[in-house]
Amino acid sequence: MKQDGLTENHALDSIYYPFGLQSSNVEVVARTSMAPDFLASSLRSAVGEIDPELPVHDIRSMDDRISNSLVTQRSPVFLWGIFSAVSLLLAGMGTYGVLAYAVAQRRREIGVRMALGAQPLAICRLFLFIGLRQLTIGIVLGVIGTALVERIVGQLLFEAPPFPVATLVSTAVVIAAVSLAACLIPSRRAANVSPMEALSGD
Repeated sequence: MKQDGLTENHALDSIYYPFGLQSSNVEVVARTSMAPDFLASSLRSAVGEIDPELPVHDIRSMDDRISNSLVTQRSPVFLWGIFSAVSLLLAGMGTYGVLAYAVAQRRREIGVRMALGAQPLAICRLFLFIGLRQLTIGIVLGVIGTALVERIVGQLLFEAPPFPVATLVSTAVVIAAVSLAACLIPSRRAANVSPMEALSGD
């Protein structure tokens, strides 16, 4: 049996003793269709009818006990979730910043291209390609990093798969969507550059 928590790697051997050899502390598990709060008063009344001096305490639902047993595993996962959200925000801001800087640095080049007949859509595609290249490199590095740390994550999560492919794919899709959204604004800004203003240096 898993006596101390659901996250134990191996179940331990257990021996059942006769009730008369047990200690004075007895734990009772009751299955009910009513809410645990309503059941608590009924349990206290039933025990009081047997022996009014027997104390009854720590009445909790099984869901609460399971949740409390996983607190040590959920705390770091919760923190990792916050860090992941911050990382996603920084990734979007970083992608936008790098691409916006590239547009500013190549402003005169954009003006020359458009003066020679380049269409705004082609300019937009050019900078979208730059963003997609960064996104591809980031996803590849992320997959490699996930493969390196998956054993550590597996020790913190209860019954986590050894390599969560579905989670990895969904994460890549979210990052791709955020990065593409961050790429669109500088790319559209590049497509709207006026050739005369770009070449005049304004």
